[in-house]
Amino acid sequence: MTISNTKAEISFRFLRLDKMQAYTIEREILGATREHQIESNCYIVCVPLTTNNLDDINDYYVRQRIEIAACDIFVSVSSKSGTNISDIPEIVNRMLKYIDCKLTFSFTVI
Repeated sequence: MTISNTKAEISFRFLRLDKMQAYTIEREILGATREHQIESNCYIVCVPLTTNNLDDINDYYVRQRIEIAACDIFVSVSSKSGTNISDIPEIVNRMLKYIDCKLTFSFTVI
């Protein structure tokens, strides 16, 4: 999403997956990427939140029995100016109806 000088990227994150879960989700959901957390020996998997993969994320969440505290919706906003208003896409509200997890925000001025 882009509004004037503002760009928002929305992702659903699984914060504590084991190695097998991380490899599986990469094959099941298009665009999923994983990052190994050495200190906790688990993986964070980030999936772009789109209408095309909303059901896939929910199915994976249910099938793997992920705890609600082990996931979030990550909103990353980049702006070329320090003050701006950015609308969050409706897909975030739709996902919260499926999985009522926490929201995490990042705001970066570039």
